[in-house]
Amino acid sequence: MFDHPWNIWGASVIGPLHVKAKIPNQDSWKARRYKWGDVVVVSDGLGSKAHSDYGSKAACLAVFEAAKSYQNTPDANIVDILRLIHANWLVKIAPYSPTDCSATCLFVIQNEGVITLGRLGDGMIAAVGKTDEHHIILSDKKQDSFSNYTNSLQQEFRPVQWETATIESEACNAVVLCTDGISDDLLPEKQMVFAQEIYSTYADLESEERKKDLKRWLNEWPVPGHSDDKTIACLFKKGVNI
Repeated sequence: MFDHPWNIWGASVIGPLHVKAKIPNQDSWKARRYKWGDVVVVSDGLGSKAHSDYGSKAACLAVFEAAKSYQNTPDANIVDILRLIHANWLVKIAPYSPTDCSATCLFVIQNEGVITLGRLGDGMIAAVGKTDEHHIILSDKKQDSFSNYTNSLQQEFRPVQWETATIESEACNAVVLCTDGISDDLLPEKQMVFAQEIYSTYADLESEERKKDLKRWLNEWPVPGHSDDKTIACLFKKGVNI
């Protein structure tokens, strides 16, 4: 039997503020393995929207649908994929309106030796490369802004708001995706260090042990006054010496 070279996994915990207000977790994450590759998605529903939890779940499903179409269409470019994600999301949020379902979208698609990264809105994607030269960070810079505004899936498709990157699968050891409940508590210069520590801590653990421990420390998040939902999802290469 073919031994798949990648692990896909993650965890999400509801923030203390939402527990207190009896609001559902507005973060979503999903990961799927296909014969042709892997897809991992993280989405954070905008807190001010009535059905943001529904919007974030729809975002994850929209990426899966787009990724399947992507691998069947060799001539497609990244903007085609982003447009398809947006169109799929509009279909999947029905009967709700886009205004009530706005959500961020962070994804990784691993297919035919290439890893494609996409980020709309806040949160962080860190591709941990074989060497420092191969590292990639897609992250918002809220430390440099006084605005709480974030880009998101909404009625109109705006490709300029997306940030994308690619890395050869051979040059990548792991991809770590986080919602802003985590990334906002990391200094920009510590984001890659955080991703590397996640990889070195969990790469060799069994699936259930990894998931249990990850949920434990997300629930014990050490930053005073933290309130937001927290989600991490990962794509890890197997059998790499750390």
